[in-house]
Amino acid sequence: MPETATMDRAQVSSGSMLFLLTMMAQLQLWDGVITQAFVSSGLAKEGNRVSAHLLGQGNYLPLKIAGSLLCLALLWVVGRRYPALAKLTASVVCIFYLAVIAWNFLVVFSS
Repeated sequence: MPETATMDRAQVSSGSMLFLLTMMAQLQLWDGVITQAFVSSGLAKEGNRVSAHLLGQGNYLPLKIAGSLLCLALLWVVGRRYPALAKLTASVVCIFYLAVIAWNFLVVFSS
């Protein structure tokens, strides 16, 4: 009986981590798409010099996706050993990207 309870908790833990990582990936992708759209249309200017350079070269979105996938893979690996730390980190990243996306829309549409 205790093994079943442990197994159920592990499945729930794995499911919630997968949800957080999926949300994190979507938010990072939307941040990249929104940034590229706003900057290329002239509605906004990228404040990060590295990102601005990548946007100018056309490498921004592929590198953003590659970086996101690397972060997801690292958090998944860390989550196997330290699930609470991985969930906290993924949650903080999700909140951060929600704030970034909200900020982008606020800046563009308040002008």
